[in-house]
Amino acid sequence: MTSGLRKLIVFACLLVIAGGGYFVWERYQRISASTHPKGIVGQVACQLRLRDIKTSNLRPDDQPFLTNCLMGGYITKSDLDDVGLSP
Repeated sequence: MTSGLRKLIVFACLLVIAGGGYFVWERYQRISASTHPKGIVGQVACQLRLRDIKTSNLRPDDQPFLTNCLMGGYITKSDLDDVGLSP
């Protein structure tokens, strides 16, 4: 019985560690995806992303990236309308 209890405790600890790691990784991904591009580099990055979308080269993070571009003032609503997107 002692061996079974030890295995159960080890399994529970591993499960908690894995769950915590998953939570931290997801939080890191969310924060890094929501960072605003800065300066001229940000403006160019936003324009390049719009060009990629216009040529149907879509990425999974296009929506949050373009939202940050719009909020940062690097693109306008008319830029989104030009590529067939509207907020």
